[in-house]
Amino acid sequence: MCTVNDELRRVVEELRVAVSTQEEWRMMNSLPAGAGPESIGAGLPEQVREFLTVADGATCGDVTVFGATTVDGMQFHTDPVEGAPVTLGRAEWFCPGVVSDEPFFVNRSSGEVWYFPDTGVEWWMSAAFEKAADDFTTFFLEWVAGPEYARLSATGPDDSWADVLRHVGRLRL
Repeated sequence: MCTVNDELRRVVEELRVAVSTQEEWRMMNSLPAGAGPESIGAGLPEQVREFLTVADGATCGDVTVFGATTVDGMQFHTDPVEGAPVTLGRAEWFCPGVVSDEPFFVNRSSGEVWYFPDTGVEWWMSAAFEKAADDFTTFFLEWVAGPEYARLSATGPDDSWADVLRHVGRLRL
């Protein structure tokens, strides 16, 4: 198993400490302790497995990363939908979580993270399917816990997670 990215571990710990300082932040956001490697399914992309050893899932404003006991059961999001402009499938895609209840995906071959930006229609009806990051760790650090959060989030810079990110200096608006 690969060594967990030190920056990921540091940022998650920094965010845990920040969240613990205010009741509203604790109520709306969560970065639980990591799962034991034995409780994480074997079929997960490597960087998702690594993330789950640092935080067993996460609720970060509009973004949810599924925990080790939940993630396998959420793969129905990758099933092809008849008539959808973008064809997904479990062999090629993995769904590690959702943004405002709309799934984001890891390409199993490349490790890239893709999502359906808000276009005013249900995600599976949208032809707008965009690459967010080259890998899951970068996606978490830049899009969930960093400067791209306001672009990814349905609420933009106006939620408690954005407040946490500003507090620790990871979001400047």
